[in-house]
Amino acid sequence: MEAQQNPAATVAEDVVDAVAPDAVDQASTPIGRTVRSVGHGSTVAAVDDTPDERVDPASSNAPLLPAAEAAVARDHLLHRYDSTTAFDYLFPELADRFPAFHLPVGDGATASTVQALTALGTAMVARPAPVPGRPPVDLNSHVPAVYTYWGQFIDHDITLNTNGPDTTSGDGGDQALGDVDASPFAVFGPKVVVRSLHNGRHPALNLDSLYGSGPVFEGEPGVGTTRSEASYVPGSAKLRLGRIATEPVAFPGGPTFALVAPGDDAQRDLPRDETGSPLIPDGRNDENLVVAQFHLAMIRFHNAVVDWVGEFEPWVRVGGERAVFERASQLVRWHYQWLVVNDYLRTLTKPGVLDAVLFRDTSVYRPRYPISMPLEFAVAAFRFGHSMIRDTYDFNVNFTGPPPANASLVQLFQFTGNGGSLFPGPSGGPALPSNWPIEWTRFVDKGDPSPFRMAEKIDTFLAPSLGTLVKEGVLPDEPPTHTPQQLAASALQKQLAQRNLLRGYMLALPTGEAVANALGVTPLTTAELEDRAGDDVKQALAALRGGDHGGTPLWYYVLKEAEVQGNGSFLGDVGSRVLAETFVYLLRQDDTSYVRASNHWTPAQGVHFEDGSLVLTLPDVLRFAGVLPDAAGEFRGDGTAGHDGAP
Repeated sequence: MEAQQNPAATVAEDVVDAVAPDAVDQASTPIGRTVRSVGHGSTVAAVDDTPDERVDPASSNAPLLPAAEAAVARDHLLHRYDSTTAFDYLFPELADRFPAFHLPVGDGATASTVQALTALGTAMVARPAPVPGRPPVDLNSHVPAVYTYWGQFIDHDITLNTNGPDTTSGDGGDQALGDVDASPFAVFGPKVVVRSLHNGRHPALNLDSLYGSGPVFEGEPGVGTTRSEASYVPGSAKLRLGRIATEPVAFPGGPTFALVAPGDDAQRDLPRDETGSPLIPDGRNDENLVVAQFHLAMIRFHNAVVDWVGEFEPWVRVGGERAVFERASQLVRWHYQWLVVNDYLRTLTKPGVLDAVLFRDTSVYRPRYPISMPLEFAVAAFRFGHSMIRDTYDFNVNFTGPPPANASLVQLFQFTGNGGSLFPGPSGGPALPSNWPIEWTRFVDKGDPSPFRMAEKIDTFLAPSLGTLVKEGVLPDEPPTHTPQQLAASALQKQLAQRNLLRGYMLALPTGEAVANALGVTPLTTAELEDRAGDDVKQALAALRGGDHGGTPLWYYVLKEAEVQGNGSFLGDVGSRVLAETFVYLLRQDDTSYVRASNHWTPAQGVHFEDGSLVLTLPDVLRFAGVLPDAAGEFRGDGTAGHDGAP
């Protein structure tokens, strides 16, 4: 079904506007924001069932606990945002004129647009062909590889798509949007998208992917009711850690692997149950080993801050473990938020753009619901990190240097809870082998001369592995033969570029040129969009181009703009503005964020090292957490910083 402009489409917006814009932060409710078993790019389609009280919150592997699933389903049914938050468009003036500023829709145009997007996605995971008379394309950026996975961690903290019910109420009502592999392919109008797609996260950079609904201490109501409790050491303000073996891995007749420094530090895995599934509030952070180790570092940073509060703010302990947790988590959130702005964004956006947004009082983003995520950000601009992913990484002392000696992306997906290469011992004993913890020194140094330690450039070329994702589109063994439709859907789920392009089209994103004009910047020219492009890309772009408002998919446009304006090491005008506008808006809307703190908080008021130096960069966070050595090769606390205090 194709969405067309019609009077019935106004029904969705009328209902949304009529509902009070209340958004309850589920990080502070018994339902919590804990999610498990959601794959890359997936959505959660909730079912309105009566909660089953027999479910064990700590061991259930369902994406959402029954109470949370029912609350999400009620949100969709009643068109409200109580257990979820909203999506909206950053540029409503473009959405209101759908499809004038969008890719072609209707009258046979949808099929040809899908064909062109599919061809464009296929070309994006092929390495650039040599251009006569021009030097080979250097695919390595000047950005350390950690920024790829820091971005993934941020994304999981602020966005979780929850789909509408499996019913419809007309062209303008709630609809099950499904995924891009649905047949026939459907393009939904902006009003339907806003009505049907909800966010299972509170997009406030408040680390609910780390903390969930928080610990529940003895004597407090609700003990034993939330899955988030499994993330905490019982009776403690600290988060749990998983263990690794401290003996070298050796294979009979094969290699003996070195211990990854510090070799006697066992607390270097996520906490896991007997199946290897992570006991963390967002199971997506165990999707690959790098983001899992990043989540682990944030756990240890929190635990190190708990110890710091006990030493330097002893008066907090008068209020017990609850007071210590609240103070420590506040400091962790403020450091994290400050670094997202002053490290992550400053590294990856065009110089001057972030400050122009920070120093302006008004926001470009003015959604119907104040707690809301812009779709141009979530579905296009913030997916720029996909182009930074490498096929192989200089990972640690055992998997180092150029291919084939380093770690492949496939291996990094395998050594996770559902990757098939973790074998937990009894009662969730050590699962991650001792040769697989990350060495952050190989991921964070902006001055490192090794190109293998940098992210790939932000450009229109994706690593070939992203065309055959190993954990997506997996067909069941039975039946032994599959229909052509099943095979086509499986291939599409494995092809990341095609999925991104088709999702943006399905959810009615404006074109890159339309967004550039809306922001008052000069759009890229046809020559710039086709620079270094092969004939297949040029043909696909030509098929999409039309009208007076361009025809470049917003995600592709953001990547190409970074390639043209930032040489692949930072975003261009449009990408930088969309990111800056979104993050600054979300921080200003959160009355608990560091930008709203009454004392104008800076890291000078946060935790500090033993010598008085401050935590001002991501490497500082990792050193404070005890997972990155200092310049002398020493780990803070002799390798015990950030431990969970449990046996």
